[in-house]
Amino acid sequence: MSTDNEDNIARVVANHGTELTLATDNGDRIVASPKKKLGLIVTGDLVQWHPEEHGNARVTGVLERHGTLARTDRLGAAKPIAANVSQLLAVTAPKPPFDTLLIDRYCIAAHNIGADLAVVINKEDLIDEHTAQQADDIEALYRKIGYQVVRCSVKQDHGLDNIRKILKDQVSILVGQSGVGKSSLLNALLPDEGIKTGPLSINSGLGRHTTTVTNWYDLPHSGAIIDSPGVRQFSLEHLAGVDIQAGFREISSLAAHCKFNDCSHVHEPSCAVLDALANNEISPQRYRHFRQLSDPGDSSDG
Repeated sequence: MSTDNEDNIARVVANHGTELTLATDNGDRIVASPKKKLGLIVTGDLVQWHPEEHGNARVTGVLERHGTLARTDRLGAAKPIAANVSQLLAVTAPKPPFDTLLIDRYCIAAHNIGADLAVVINKEDLIDEHTAQQADDIEALYRKIGYQVVRCSVKQDHGLDNIRKILKDQVSILVGQSGVGKSSLLNALLPDEGIKTGPLSINSGLGRHTTTVTNWYDLPHSGAIIDSPGVRQFSLEHLAGVDIQAGFREISSLAAHCKFNDCSHVHEPSCAVLDALANNEISPQRYRHFRQLSDPGDSSDG
């Protein structure tokens, strides 16, 4: 990354397009404009800056990143969303409907940036006889393959202490569909911030984008949390097939025992993945998602 010889270091806590909001170590907030040569600067970046005339500030360099969460842009390249992330909280809820394919996309993204991932089943107060089994199945599935799962309800003040434990000493980013309650969760965790929330669309039952800017919030005791705009899709087309497979940890582990090093886990003989699938040792849904994401032309879904 490009840097100049500047002593002032600050954290990007919001990107408003042409302007960045920076936070200094002493808690000051600074509005700054970045040099054009620096490329896209995102929430979570540590940057160098210096003051200019008339109270303005200029970002002159970006320190080395790690844990950069990215999605595929319209040109097929990786577009950073947030930097220096150590954990993803994949939030899902019964309304809008549970989306395990999206959760699996976040599992892949987390693995490929070296971050932890926890699944948050939010809005437990809305779970009914039609969605109770789905919620139980999601919890059992992701626990079985080694992910933390938390069930919570802001309205019932349930599960929030468990989320606080997961957030401790981490830089976490809340991700998920619009409308799953990420901003409501943040309001419960950080009641003094006054974070905007919004209802689901009456017509579609899908969420509306109440968060339009990716924001960084320091947590009261340790760590930080980043609130990102909700999504309908989270594309990973910039990743290679080997990266997709690595994000399915149970499939990646089995792949080491396949007869062929380049096994596609679709039709080859002596395939450890297909054997495990036939013996109900791995989730058929996760396998379908692996096929779909490894081969975008495969329309199978779960």
